[in-house]
Amino acid sequence: METRNLIETKTLAIRLKESDVAALNQRFRLDSFGNLTELVRAYLDGQLIRSSTTDHIERLLLRLKEREIIDPLSGEASPTFYKNIDIEDFRRYLKTKYKHSRYGNDLVNYYQRFAHFFFTKPDVVRAESGRNRSWICDAMRRFAEYYDYRYQNPEMRLLVKEIIERYEINRNMRRHDLVWIADKNYLDSAITKILTAFNKGELSTLIRFALFTGLRGTEVSYVHTKPICPRLGGCSCENLHVVNKSNGISVLVVNRIVGQKHCYFTICPTWLWLAFRSLSKTDYEVRKIAHVQIKSKMNNEISFMDLRKFNYNVNARSEMREQGAEVLAGRAKTVSARHYLMNEIDLLSEQYERAWQRYSTLCNVD
Repeated sequence: METRNLIETKTLAIRLKESDVAALNQRFRLDSFGNLTELVRAYLDGQLIRSSTTDHIERLLLRLKEREIIDPLSGEASPTFYKNIDIEDFRRYLKTKYKHSRYGNDLVNYYQRFAHFFFTKPDVVRAESGRNRSWICDAMRRFAEYYDYRYQNPEMRLLVKEIIERYEINRNMRRHDLVWIADKNYLDSAITKILTAFNKGELSTLIRFALFTGLRGTEVSYVHTKPICPRLGGCSCENLHVVNKSNGISVLVVNRIVGQKHCYFTICPTWLWLAFRSLSKTDYEVRKIAHVQIKSKMNNEISFMDLRKFNYNVNARSEMREQGAEVLAGRAKTVSARHYLMNEIDLLSEQYERAWQRYSTLCNVD
């Protein structure tokens, strides 16, 4: 008589939304499981171990497979695909996108430093400062554009966008763009102290020019050495265009764009512009000395970079209001800057003169 060893089995059931069934079947195919039974058996055999440290990587790998984003070397989906990108090719690609190679190099550097964290540990990136996260997001977006260009796969753009939004990496990145000083008395006192402390010599001229124009450090050096074009109407050359108004104010048309930093035009007293152009040097080393001197005389409460913030606040509190201040700070849209330059530059220069008249008087200039 034949006997059989019967193994008692039970049937288990799960409830899923109908819309999830197709996704589940696709996940089975990607992970080489034929059905739910094979998945459970693999789990029982210890082949599947849940770890919170690998959850994100597993999700990343799934998205890479779904979107057919491959490792350039292996040709397969890999969570470390970003390590095998041709960095020099990426750098060359950025040089075709940006006029100034320094900005492209900075983006490449941020990509090399943070790509690992961005794709595998985005929480680390989210803990960075707003300034760093701004650079990281820009670097990853440019990388996604490069990947699409090189491998004809726009899915990388969507993946980068998804990570940025899912982990809120771009949240509160530009806190430095908010109005920095709330107290008008402090603003007036700080500017008065600076103009009083630096009242003669080339270093004082440099500091005053940075304060009255609100230019960034590199922009200060740029306008100091850039040739001036004598043509004013309809000229689109790369040189500076300077208009000296009858009220003693000069309008400097700069049109300099480096990465995300824009400088359309600025305004300053004509006497200060002429004194500034006669300076022997305004390079980084000289600006560094100015920075150290300001901190020393202002008890470490004010730096060279704060001069730009002072300028913005004076302009924003004047008749220009915030809109005019944004244009001069280079943060408005190009069309807004063009509108001011073509239609309201006389009004803007008059408003600027009234806003800065008190501080011009402190410079012993009528």
